[in-house]
Amino acid sequence: MIALKAKDAFWEVVEDCLVEIHRLAKLDAHERSMDLRTRIESPPTGMSSDIFYHAEPFDVACDIAERQLDLSQYRLQYNHILNRHNW
Repeated sequence: MIALKAKDAFWEVVEDCLVEIHRLAKLDAHERSMDLRTRIESPPTGMSSDIFYHAEPFDVACDIAERQLDLSQYRLQYNHILNRHNW
């Protein structure tokens, strides 16, 4: 089981990607990421949400923003976000 603190950090990285890379408003980024988190954390009976947390937060943000980006073009910016959250 993944610790709550680790899950929180994951979603903080997703939100920062939405704001800093996809240029969403902070409130919009928060609402969208919380909506997906709520759905992920309520899986069908007998399933675990832990597998979801193996995804790259950058990719999750792209899915939420409905705009797939090439990570290699945003690597420096993404690394700054990861470092800010001690990843």
